[in-house]
Amino acid sequence: MQADALLTQDELDFIHNMQHAPQLNLADSMSSLLVNGDRRLQQLLTRLVANEQVTLQAQFNNQQITFPLQLVEDEFHALHLQLGSPAIYEDGPKLRPWRLSMDQPSPLIDARNTPSSLWVRDISFKGVLLQIANGALVPNHFDLYFAPPGIQPIALQGVLRRRIGPDLAAYDLARSEADEIERLREYILQAHRRAHPELHTQVSS
Repeated sequence: MQADALLTQDELDFIHNMQHAPQLNLADSMSSLLVNGDRRLQQLLTRLVANEQVTLQAQFNNQQITFPLQLVEDEFHALHLQLGSPAIYEDGPKLRPWRLSMDQPSPLIDARNTPSSLWVRDISFKGVLLQIANGALVPNHFDLYFAPPGIQPIALQGVLRRRIGPDLAAYDLARSEADEIERLREYILQAHRRAHPELHTQVSS
């Protein structure tokens, strides 16, 4: 290498690896949208996204996947449309959020990482089905953390919706913070990718 070169070989190799990292390329292609078409239509879409909730919806078998569209400003103050984490629904007599059934029930924990008597059986971005362990009382509400292996705990606030038998109860998660629900959506999306690889392979290709 020449003595007056601006970058060392190690630095050049690092940049080359970053440019060809498949996970980075995939993230960029999945998260942002390039909208072609009439300028007036682009301006209308931009105004709608800025002032209203605009979504992109797809149907797959018996599932409906809805992506929120968001306006993101880059470092040059240009606005771009970006996809948020999707909401996944199951078709049926009534449209309902797709629920992740845990392979093994996962206990909700408190701020000190102490497991509670509430164990997650099924979870969606809207609600959770809990198993009540050891004959404990069923609370009317909870403020605890969902902490399955491999992720930072997600803070959830649940309100009792109904009892299901002696040791199951369904809770609504509407009171949870929006950014925590967004993290839950992302976790559920990863689980949906594992459960339905054929869909996500088609989307990624």
